[in-house]
Amino acid sequence: MAVALPGAGASQEQNPPLPPPRPDRPAPPEKPDGKSPVRESAEQNATDAGDPAAACIERLTKLGLRFEKRPPVQENACRIGNPVSVSALPTGIEVSPASLMECSFAEGLVRWVNEVVIPRTGEHFQSAPTKLLIGTSYQCRDQRSGAKLSEHAFGNSVDVMGFEFDKRPPLTVRVQPEGSPEAAFQSAVQKEACAIFSTVLGPGADDDHDDHLHLDMRVRKADYRICQ
Repeated sequence: MAVALPGAGASQEQNPPLPPPRPDRPAPPEKPDGKSPVRESAEQNATDAGDPAAACIERLTKLGLRFEKRPPVQENACRIGNPVSVSALPTGIEVSPASLMECSFAEGLVRWVNEVVIPRTGEHFQSAPTKLLIGTSYQCRDQRSGAKLSEHAFGNSVDVMGFEFDKRPPLTVRVQPEGSPEAAFQSAVQKEACAIFSTVLGPGADDDHDDHLHLDMRVRKADYRICQ
C-alpha cells in the first residue's frame, strides 16, 4: 500500500513547475558576461551622463579622428578640462601642425570640415581638401582688445591660415580677388561656419583677422553669435 507523506500534495500545489517560455516571446539573449543588451545600453547611458569627458573622447574615437588624449591644462587662469591634440580629421585631412584643443571643440571642427569645407571645395575647385593649416589653437592670452581671456586660452578656438588640396595649389586665407573661385570658396566656408561656431572672424572683419579665419565656441546669452 502506498503511503502519502503529510503535506506533500499541498507543497506541490503551492509551487507548480514553471511552464516553458512561449516560442513567440523568446527571452532576450545575454552576453557572455550575463548582461542583456538593454541593461548594457542603460549602463552606458548612465556612464555617459556621469562622465561627459569620457563620452566626448569615445565619440572622437568613433568618428575616426587621429588624436592624443592629453592631461588637463591649468596655466594661471587659462585651462582646458578635456584636451586632445588633433593631427588628422576622419576623412584623412591632416591638421598641421597637430593642435591642442578642448574635446568638444574638436567635434565642432569635424562638423565644419565635413558639412562645409569638403562640399565647397568640390563645388568651387572640383577638388578635395587634404590639409588644414592652423596658426593658433591653445594659447594662454587675452583677447586682442585685452577685455577678457581669449577663447584660445580655453582650447576653444583655432585660427585657420589656409587649406591644401589634392588637385590644385594651396589657398592662403586673405582678401581674395573679387569674382574668383578662391573668393567664392573662402566666403562660403567663412559664412557657413556661423551655423557651427559662435564666433567667426576673417578677412573683412577687421585688420587683425585679414590673414586667417578665427573660429571659436564662446558661450553667450541667448546663443548670440558674432559672424564677420
